[in-house]
Amino acid sequence: MSILEPLSVAIATAQKGRITIGTRVLITGAGPIRIITAQVARAYGTSEIIISDVSPARRAQALLVGATRAIDPLVEDIATLGLAVDVFVDASGAASAVQSGLRAVRAGGIVVLVRMGAGEIALPISVIQNRELIVTGIFRYANTWPTAIDLVSRGLVDLDSLVTGHFDLDQVDAALRSTTQPGVLKSIVTPNPTAR
Repeated sequence: MSILEPLSVAIATAQKGRITIGTRVLITGAGPIRIITAQVARAYGTSEIIISDVSPARRAQALLVGATRAIDPLVEDIATLGLAVDVFVDASGAASAVQSGLRAVRAGGIVVLVRMGAGEIALPISVIQNRELIVTGIFRYANTWPTAIDLVSRGLVDLDSLVTGHFDLDQVDAALRSTTQPGVLKSIVTPNPTAR
């Protein structure tokens, strides 16, 4: 149940981005929301899902769940790769990712900002205007639960693959600390260890 909530965020993101069959999607960041968004995009029939993240473990995980390409932004600048994607989803909150990602969107494309950054981000207004980009954000969602349950029950989204750590109730502190480790996506605290 706890992972159906981030799945609902991913579904709302796909709806805002008008993700459908043949859509080319760029997602910056490969944490839990980004990984679920990639799975939702794949379930909706996208033709290409590109993930950009600094973590090798998270890039590898993204490829396992449906991303068609994983980019290390410390090595390749997504703004200069000529991607021309239909939809750019930023779930990193990093100013550099937002600015580069905007430049990777085709004319008339859609930008969905999911993660809140540390503050205000300067946007390349001339790129937004000249390409007539639609820029929107996600803060709340509604009526996504039936879709979330359907995607999981049909096996189109694998939420179990996001759980990289299991902890007992007396290990809550360790569970919280584990989320800052490379390769960790979601840590779950189970009150009853035998229920796993």
